[in-house]
Amino acid sequence: MPTTNTHRLTLNRQGDSVEITVQYNAVFSVFDRHLAGLGLKFRERIDVIGVDAPGAATSEILTSFPSPILAVTDGAAIQTIPRTVSMTVSRAALDEDRNPQLTPDVIPDEIRCSVRIEALDLPLAVTPAAFTDQRILTFDVNAPAANAA
Repeated sequence: MPTTNTHRLTLNRQGDSVEITVQYNAVFSVFDRHLAGLGLKFRERIDVIGVDAPGAATSEILTSFPSPILAVTDGAAIQTIPRTVSMTVSRAALDEDRNPQLTPDVIPDEIRCSVRIEALDLPLAVTPAAFTDQRILTFDVNAPAANAA
């Protein structure tokens, strides 16, 4: 399966909005590339996450980037696709410490992004059913059993 590396998050405040930019490399092995040549598609998945307090079990997904199909081609060497994606959201959408009596800027918000590559339409894990030729089994109570001793 593909891997990712060199992850970088940039938040750029623009009034009541924030531009979120994620940079990373998507890396596809020769095997991944051959699968792409056979029709397998790979989709980028990036979620923007509010970081909870240390030790918390979960973090809230605040928003997600659009999920494009990556242009993976068949080939005999590793393919690295550098990615830089941006989107702009309201400052309030990133308020992971929501308090209705405070504005979003009173309590600082800790933000990170989850970057994944998803393989689409993997073939079934089993082969399709294949059938033998048909035989007819009849039952004649007066006939001796085959291979009877």
